[in-house]
Amino acid sequence: MIENSWLTVALIAFMSVHFAQFSIGASRWRYHRLQNAEQLRQRQLVLSHSSQVSRLTSQLGNASSFKAAITWRILEVADVVQESIDCRSYYLVDPYGQPLPDFRPGQYVMVRPALAGAYQATRCYSLSSSPDSRFWRITVKLQDANVDPDRVKTGSHNTGGLSAWLHRTIGIGDCLFIGGPRGQFYLPVESARDIVLIAAGVGITPMASMLRWSLEHTPDRKVTLLYQAKNSEHWPLGHHIHQWQSDFASMQAHTFLSRAEADEIESLSSQLSGQFHAGKLDGVAATKLVNNPDADYYMCGPDTWMEQMRDQLVDCGIPPERIRWESFGSHATTSVAESEEFEAHTIRFELSDSEAQWHDPDQSIWELAKASQIELPSGCLSGVCGSCRVKLISGQVQYDRQIVVELANGECLTCVARPTTDLVLEA
Repeated sequence: MIENSWLTVALIAFMSVHFAQFSIGASRWRYHRLQNAEQLRQRQLVLSHSSQVSRLTSQLGNASSFKAAITWRILEVADVVQESIDCRSYYLVDPYGQPLPDFRPGQYVMVRPALAGAYQATRCYSLSSSPDSRFWRITVKLQDANVDPDRVKTGSHNTGGLSAWLHRTIGIGDCLFIGGPRGQFYLPVESARDIVLIAAGVGITPMASMLRWSLEHTPDRKVTLLYQAKNSEHWPLGHHIHQWQSDFASMQAHTFLSRAEADEIESLSSQLSGQFHAGKLDGVAATKLVNNPDADYYMCGPDTWMEQMRDQLVDCGIPPERIRWESFGSHATTSVAESEEFEAHTIRFELSDSEAQWHDPDQSIWELAKASQIELPSGCLSGVCGSCRVKLISGQVQYDRQIVVELANGECLTCVARPTTDLVLEA
């Protein structure tokens, strides 16, 4: 009896030891299996990402719409930051970690979805960061907050535009086609004059780039920022910019809040450097705060607001040649559609060996070509980037807005041009 009990205890002990060893081995096996699975998942993600970038690179090289006088590249979204109630910043990096090219503070890039056959609008967005080879940053305002997100994702053109598509579709890890940088509105790095930066709303984006570059590279130069916003909820990049004043004695930041209560302004004044003002900024207030007619003035904001500000600054003694502004898609100034006399014209596209009849005063030459199945280069389609320029062999055109692109003799900006005679284009 005793002997049998001893054998039973020994057998139980033996089994317990081996079960424990098996359990430990099984746990280790499960751990390594999970570890290997995670490594495999990461490798699959890397391969998938690499395959996606390769596919987009091929698409970029083959698409005729990209074959224009502009450099396009594929960039990955590394981070997305909510800057205000309706503005987001997108941090863009090279998907393979390569350094990005330099740009001039104040320039813009062109953004286009990296999706074959999807919503292929192209828009211009100012770079809102100081030049840095590690990343670029754009800050995008959602132009229509009442857009159906399901319609945005399907790529409909009547769903709030590219800004809505970016806000509701693009996140970390996604890729975009980026063209540029480009633009003649920038801070000359060789200038030593004091600068005044005047912004309204999301017009702060090129100003933030100019301001940060000046603080980093010419810290002794006096720079004044005058920023018009509604309130602290509609104040993109405002907190960051006012915080910079604590570190740079040469900087003065003034924010005007048109719809803020007194306690909101008082709270901002107690938390941040710089000055806060109730109401709206105008040219009289600007010249009094700056008190320097020899400075260079830069503006960005709604077109009507900039026109009024410019006139007020000139009336206050600021030389017109010292005032520069940035405008994406200014309002029409000389429109064929508004002319009392209208005449249809024939447009010949020489390289395509095609002709089309222009008889709609609301239709640009580029839109006519697209409707006629004729491929023309395109970009922003608002007369800013210059990608749609073609050679005008004969005939005359006029533009439906002020042209900010420098055109060579005999060139035509087709996206905002209307014919005033029969035309022959080298396209």
